[in-house]
Amino acid sequence: MKELLNSILNPTDISKLEFWEVQLIRKLNSIALLGLVNFTLGIPFFYFTGATEILPECFFSLLAAPLTILIAKRTHYIYAVYWFFICSFLFFILINLKLGRDSYIILFYFPVVTSMIHLLGRRQLLKHLVTLCIICLISIIIIAIGFRTRFLEIEQSQLINENLFLFSIIISFFSTIAFMLVVINDYIKQEELIKKMLKEKEVLLAEVFHRVKNNLNIVTSLINLKKNSTESVEVQEALEECRSRVFSMALVHQNIFNNHEVGLNFRSYIENLVSEIANSLGMNQQIELDLETEEISLNLSSAIPCGIILNEIITNSYKYALSENNRLQIKIIIKQKGEMISIDVSDNGPGISEEILAKDNTLGLELIETLSEQLGGECSFTNNNGLVFHLSFKQ
Repeated sequence: MKELLNSILNPTDISKLEFWEVQLIRKLNSIALLGLVNFTLGIPFFYFTGATEILPECFFSLLAAPLTILIAKRTHYIYAVYWFFICSFLFFILINLKLGRDSYIILFYFPVVTSMIHLLGRRQLLKHLVTLCIICLISIIIIAIGFRTRFLEIEQSQLINENLFLFSIIISFFSTIAFMLVVINDYIKQEELIKKMLKEKEVLLAEVFHRVKNNLNIVTSLINLKKNSTESVEVQEALEECRSRVFSMALVHQNIFNNHEVGLNFRSYIENLVSEIANSLGMNQQIELDLETEEISLNLSSAIPCGIILNEIITNSYKYALSENNRLQIKIIIKQKGEMISIDVSDNGPGISEEILAKDNTLGLELIETLSEQLGGECSFTNNNGLVFHLSFKQ
C-alpha cells in the first residue's frame, strides 16, 4: 500500500528535478488525492440529502483530481497546479451560486488558499502565486455578487441547508487538518534530510582540514630533515623561516579541526603560534606575552594570511628584539568593530630602522605587504620604544 501511494505521489523522473520541486509535486498530488476523497464522500452525501443539482459539477471535479496527478507526472507541475486550482475555483463558483450562502460551501476556500500558499510560496514561483490569488479573488467576488443577486441559486429546504452547512464545516475542517499533516510530514522529512546532509558535510569538511593539516605537517617535517642535513647556517635559517611559515598555515587547519568549527578562534591560535615559535627558537623562558583580544572568529580566507603575517612579526621580534639584558615583551592587541578588525603588535626591542623600511625589499616585508593587500587591508610599521606594527582589514 505504501509503495502504491509513493508511486502515485512521486514524480516519474526525480533525477531531473530539484529537491523542492519533488516536494511540491508530492504535496500537489497529495492535495489532489485529498480532493478525490472529498468528492467520493460528497457525491453520495449530496445525492441522499437531495442536493442532486450539483452532481454534474462533482463528477467533473472527480475527474479533475486524477488528471492533476497525470499532468504533474507527464508534462510540468506548473500546468498541473494551474489546472487543479482553476478547476477548484470554477467548481466553487458554480456550487456556491447554486446552493446559496446558507450552504457555507465557501468555507472550502480556506483549505484551498492555504494549500496554494504552501505550494507556491517560493521565490521562484511567486508570480504564479500572485496570478492564482488574483483568479481566486475574482472567483470570490463573482460568488459575493451571485449571493446578492441570487444568480443560479436553487431553492433548498431548511433541512438540506442544515445538512450542507454541517457537511461543509466538517469536511473543510478535516481537509485543512489533513493538508497540514501532509505539510508537517513533508517538513519533518526535509529537516531530517538537511540534518543528514549537514552531518555529511561536517564530516567531509573535517576530513579535508585533517588531510591538509597532515600534508602541511609532512612538508614541515621534510624541511626539518633538509635543515638538519646541511651545515650552512644561512641555509638553516632560510629553511627554518620556510618551516615556520608552513607551520602557521598548518596550525590554522589544526585549530579548526580540533574545535569542529569552520571559523578560527584567533586568541587560541595566537597563543599556540607564539608558543611554537618560542619553542622552535629555544626561547620559551625568555618571552613575556601580553595578549589582549576579543572573542574573534576569522574565516579561512582571512585566517591564513593573518597567521603568516603574525608569524613574520613575532619571529622578527624574537630574532632582533631579544637581548641578554632585556627580557623580550610582546604585546598583541586585536579588536573588532563591526566588520573591521585591527591587529597591533609591539615589542620592547630597538625597533625597525628607517634604512630597512626605505629599502622595502626584504622577503619578510614584501610578504607582509602582499598578504595585507590580499586581505584588502592596510599595514604600517612605526617605532615607539620598540617596533609597533598595525594591520586593519575588513573580514
